[in-house]
Amino acid sequence: MNNNVRKLTDGAMMCAIVGVVLLINRQFGGLFEDMFLFLFPIPMVFYSAKYGWKDSIIVLIAMCLIAFMLGSFVTLFYVGSESLIGLFYGNGIYTHQNSHRLVLITMFMGAVVNVLSTVVFASFFGYDIAAETKELETMMGNIFAQSGAEIPVTINLGQYIRTIFVVTAILTGVLQGFVTHVLSRLLLKRMRFNVEPPTPVALYFPPKWSGYLGFLGFRMYYYSVYRPLPNELAQNLFQGVGMCGFLYLLIYGYIGLIVVLRIRNPKLRGVGMLLGLLAMFVMPVGLVIFGFLYITTDFHARLLEGVSYAEKNK
Repeated sequence: MNNNVRKLTDGAMMCAIVGVVLLINRQFGGLFEDMFLFLFPIPMVFYSAKYGWKDSIIVLIAMCLIAFMLGSFVTLFYVGSESLIGLFYGNGIYTHQNSHRLVLITMFMGAVVNVLSTVVFASFFGYDIAAETKELETMMGNIFAQSGAEIPVTINLGQYIRTIFVVTAILTGVLQGFVTHVLSRLLLKRMRFNVEPPTPVALYFPPKWSGYLGFLGFRMYYYSVYRPLPNELAQNLFQGVGMCGFLYLLIYGYIGLIVVLRIRNPKLRGVGMLLGLLAMFVMPVGLVIFGFLYITTDFHARLLEGVSYAEKNK
């Protein structure tokens, strides 16, 4: 088949898939927009991985036109933004970019899209942040009252909930980006695309400066809790950055624990995951400190000394 005809056929097929998904979404009252957002980039991932970004722009525009005809402006925003994520990811596969870089870009773009839809354009997308914050504040106040506990005077509950709302939007977008990455890899491997092998967990290691930055955020969080700042914007900034730093070190503490147990005793692979989850709830601060040491010291390098690549990849 002529290459141009093949491009046209594949592009029409991807647009048809998006159209069918949007029709199903319309019948189910926008369910796909709310719960299965990570599926929208997949058609564009396939097309741009096969033909590159230059030929994919036209298909992206066609998908946006279909979304405009079959849905609302909200649908258009979701389809356009998620398909753009798919275009970047697929083009990364087409140009053989590093898989580590690709997943980071995908998660970052997913976080930006989710923050824009949930926080920045909240009222346009049907979210009333003020009302939801007030409702959660009342609910948490009732829970504290029924349990006999008191909310510390240093904590502004409404402000705290708003910060959690923003951080949750960021983390949800990151998770959606990661799920898109995993599904795209599975699809492309099944379709016999040349996809780089995944980086083993033991070799997935961040720069040391990120550990110090995460610990700084961790300190900012506790400082803002026990010594609230008079400026509301600064207080929100300290708590938001602090939560992100806390979660970053917590995740790497979890990864570090799994790597230690996997290398020391590969039979404890499943046990390490369970112990890590238990530690997140029982001793999160200890896991955060371990994550900080795992990133900033030579513990990781010494742990991998004399370990073959096959053992690391177990």
